Amino acid sequence: MNYPEKSFFERSIRGLFHGTAKGSALYKFINSLKTDGILLKEQRMKGDTLHFTAKRGDRKYIKHKAEELSIELVLEEEPSLASWLFRYRKRFGIPIGIVLGAVLLIYCSNVVMVIDIEGNNAVSDKEILSALEECSVRKGTFIGDIDFYRTELHIRSCFDEIAWAGMRHTGNRLVVEVMESNQKPEMLNDRVPCHIVADKTAQITHTSVSAGQLVKKEGEAVKKGEVIVNGIWADEHGHLNFYHSAASVKGIYEEDVTFFCPSQKTERVSSGNITEEKTLDIFSFKIPITFNDNPYDEYNVKTESTPLTLFGKKLPISLDRRLYVEYNSVETVLDKDDMKRELDKQMQLYEENFLSDCRIIKRKCSTTEKETAMVMTVSYVLEGEIGTEKDLFLRDNRKPYVAGSKKTD
Repeated sequence: MNYPEKSFFERSIRGLFHGTAKGSALYKFINSLKTDGILLKEQRMKGDTLHFTAKRGDRKYIKHKAEELSIELVLEEEPSLASWLFRYRKRFGIPIGIVLGAVLLIYCSNVVMVIDIEGNNAVSDKEILSALEECSVRKGTFIGDIDFYRTELHIRSCFDEIAWAGMRHTGNRLVVEVMESNQKPEMLNDRVPCHIVADKTAQITHTSVSAGQLVKKEGEAVKKGEVIVNGIWADEHGHLNFYHSAASVKGIYEEDVTFFCPSQKTERVSSGNITEEKTLDIFSFKIPITFNDNPYDEYNVKTESTPLTLFGKKLPISLDRRLYVEYNSVETVLDKDDMKRELDKQMQLYEENFLSDCRIIKRKCSTTEKETAMVMTVSYVLEGEIGTEKDLFLRDNRKPYVAGSKKTD
């Protein structure tokens, strides 16, 4: 038989206790308690001993009645929430911790802790997060303060690539869904009539024409701006045809480059002194942990952010470290050998960056020393591409001329 007292609430929350009673007035003890409205459950007699179960709240009265009737009473309390709270009633940190934990749970359930962005490809997460911050939406924002409709309109207005944006939240997780518009394919300028002209004065060494009429042959010299492949061709009937010329034209040409190196230069050298600054970022609220001010006049800064995790999930709490590395400006005086090595290094970098597609046939270096610097002029003989496209029609947006108006070129 199930008694109400044996329910989960009665046994685990309010609490019960087991008792044994001995004495000559056991029946008077039972009847007196029953008359006062206190019922003993699960009663059974074992020899001259009464075993029973009663509510935890009736304990004091049962003990008082047993003393009046000279009943030998032994009580044993079952574990319950009420008994646990009574046992630790003087430890104020426990209830305070429970209250703070409940407050923190309610707070974390109503603020944004995670922002997930879905559906974006052309627009990065960082750009969308910046647009959200303009509407005061960030980690730590109270969800009830977010104007979802206004924020969605703001995201769409910030980016031409986004055709639709929607926001929703599940608990403390804010989800931003976007739908990007179909980008128009890049228009290739491969049908506009054009010539292939020389962008350098050179001697042609190789031609490979895909479209157009070759005007200059291999071995001929061309000046800068001369047509190599013609995009206009007339047939035997005098009809003009226009082509988008396409060709690969290589030639040998000369090029002079000047490199400069001062005899004194200023270098930034690390002194080895480092100052660390730590802050605790809780929902974008910065709490300083260290109070070391940056003492350096010249420095570099390195920042690191380590998010805290709970069961593999990132929390909106992170430890931010900012390292200040001191640098000093040091004046260095270069001798002739140092300046020569610096000029050679500049020449090497130039060739790697700008002449990698060319074949260097000849290189002639001349060095000039001045009071405060060394100058090196390098004369190159190179073989590389010399052809570039030039449109036949210079203007395609001409406006009609109206009498009385001022003409514009």
